[in-house]
Amino acid sequence: MSRFESELNPPQQEAVLHTDGPLLIVAGAGSGKTRVLAYRAAYLVQSGRAKPYQILCLTFTNKAAGELRGRAAQMVGRDGDSLVAGTFHSIFARIMRQEGLNIGIDPRFTIIDVDDRKRLIKEILKDLGIGSDSAKPAEIAWMIERAKNTLMSPEEFARLATLPVQKTAAQVYERYEARMRRMSGLDFDDLLSRPIEAFQKYPEFLERLQNRFRYVMVDEFQDTNPAQYTLVKSIALGKRNLCVVGDDDQAIYGFRGATVANILEFERDWPDAKVIRLEQNYRSHHFILDLAWAVIKHNPNRHPKKLWTSRQDGRPTTLIRARTDEDEALQFTACLLEERRVNGRSLNDCAILYRTNAQSLPFERALRTAGLPYQVVGGLRFYERKEIKDILAYLRILINPADDISLARIINYPPRGIGESVIAEIQQHARREIRPLLETVRSYASWGNLQPRAVKAINEFLKLLDGFKESMSHPFPDLVKEIVVNTRLRERLEEEEKDDPTKAESKLANLNSLIADVTRFAEISPDKGIEGFLEEVALVTDIDKYDETVEKVSLMTIHTAKGLEFPMVMIGGLEEGMLPMMSPDGSQEDIEEERRLFFVGATRAKDWLALGYAEERMRWGDRRYAEPSRFLKEIPAELLMGSWKRSAPVTTAPVRLFSRPTTGRSTTPTEKTSRSNVSLDPDDLRHGALVRHPTFGLGLIIDFRRQGQDSRIDVDFDEVGRKTLILKYARLELAK
Repeated sequence: MSRFESELNPPQQEAVLHTDGPLLIVAGAGSGKTRVLAYRAAYLVQSGRAKPYQILCLTFTNKAAGELRGRAAQMVGRDGDSLVAGTFHSIFARIMRQEGLNIGIDPRFTIIDVDDRKRLIKEILKDLGIGSDSAKPAEIAWMIERAKNTLMSPEEFARLATLPVQKTAAQVYERYEARMRRMSGLDFDDLLSRPIEAFQKYPEFLERLQNRFRYVMVDEFQDTNPAQYTLVKSIALGKRNLCVVGDDDQAIYGFRGATVANILEFERDWPDAKVIRLEQNYRSHHFILDLAWAVIKHNPNRHPKKLWTSRQDGRPTTLIRARTDEDEALQFTACLLEERRVNGRSLNDCAILYRTNAQSLPFERALRTAGLPYQVVGGLRFYERKEIKDILAYLRILINPADDISLARIINYPPRGIGESVIAEIQQHARREIRPLLETVRSYASWGNLQPRAVKAINEFLKLLDGFKESMSHPFPDLVKEIVVNTRLRERLEEEEKDDPTKAESKLANLNSLIADVTRFAEISPDKGIEGFLEEVALVTDIDKYDETVEKVSLMTIHTAKGLEFPMVMIGGLEEGMLPMMSPDGSQEDIEEERRLFFVGATRAKDWLALGYAEERMRWGDRRYAEPSRFLKEIPAELLMGSWKRSAPVTTAPVRLFSRPTTGRSTTPTEKTSRSNVSLDPDDLRHGALVRHPTFGLGLIIDFRRQGQDSRIDVDFDEVGRKTLILKYARLELAK
């Protein structure tokens, strides 16, 4: 108790000590919710109310689960490792493997990813004779995902379908489910919907979980969808000890099916719930919190709360007004370099955030030009790369011989002489006979009237698979190495990329990284084997692979940044149609979620925040006029640095709003005017400085060579690329 009192503020203590009955903790950004969950789990164990394995903690990232488990273990010792903490998907995948034989699910099931799901949907559309012009696999996949997240069966979906694309999706959904069950496959949504289905078919299964978990805790409750809440509610109804932690101001995943109503209406489902608000922020200074509050308070549907902090340091937010999106990126980079030079910031202190992944390219170019290393978080994941998925497909078919998707991927890759027509014939036969594809392949040689070359190639492929099957008794990393060697995948990659050795080297390096990752997994989790590894890589998230120790600037969407924090945050693209990303006649719900998205981005910052917008932005191949975001209009002028006037509307064209911190000798207006028509003084030059040329526009200094009267300067210009200029004739000036 003395530790709780010294390390927790009064509302946090109240949340930890309230153990019985439903509890809603409304935890604002940076208010220490992970600490509260960890202390609450430790208190439940230390007070004798529950064993660690009787506490179920559900999170949205493996990183959050690991942090929670680690903090609890510090307080209760090694018993903390028995705490059942993990993501919704990982926890229920584990439960279904344990209970599979009792609830009609093959425990060897394969978890298929988004790419594999689209591949299967494309096959089904082809079987139905529906072309990709009339139905897009991605659109059908999205409709099936939303149906599963709202617990809508194929039959119910078909009954409610009215539009042609919905009726097509209903046909696909029915066949998709049949194919998935036949191949013992589960997609991400099945990891939530199939346990709920099992609750209804096997009541004793639900009863076992209710008796096992005396306490249920849910992190980031505002991000739950109907299926997730149904799971939580079903299990918690056993003991009624449900604790949910969340912040409706950070509900930003509506596009994934999450519903903010789960947290806003929690007290309707649990009338006796205790509500505790955590409003003290331990992350940001008051300027940042006041700015975030100035925007989020315009949302009418929210729990009443306002973050506060004891930090009275800091400075107003820097506002960067740019001519184009390329100009915005250059100014961000120059601003970052100045912060680094003046305040000694490390590169991994800084994150550049944006609304969509497509916005990263100008920032990447500007950072490369300035010679600054960066990492794009949330792009193509390592385990989504083709050469990696090819190896994983071999592993999956060894574990689950009914995995038709994995077999189709590797049956003729690397190429072994099994033609597309032969593969198509085998697939049609398998679907007609309702048999697994591998079983059909094994019977192929007995069909008669076949090409000897195809029969030989298939027999060699089956011999290869059987050899790998025998090697499953070997150490897991050795099996992966054997697959890489015996499939001659390295040689194939070198042949495919012979015109681009750099690309080949990158792919080969990825194979080496896979072997290293497999070796690491085997050392850390020797009891989990191939199944455990495949499950881990299938459920990894963007944040789980984020490396905060790397000395690089981080580039990511605001959605990806949720759950992270940085000393310096720069948010680009604050324009109508970008942030908020919606049409002018968008719904109230849409604008509220976009406002919450801005709130999340702003509250990632600890010490310094910058906001940027461009007057013109390249979109769909055209340069279009951009209107500043309505969110900028909601921010009081005193919370922004620069020449912004309280009386000036955001749509006016004031002088440049980005101003660097004052350093060195001050310059009078007369001096500025007198120097505006001459080139730079050599003493003004530094690597990465932002300059302007009357013809070439904005650019970054990337090199300078002092040679007396012939001193030269290299500048990478936004419009025309790299130019080498003689300094005394360059007509450059620092961009203020």
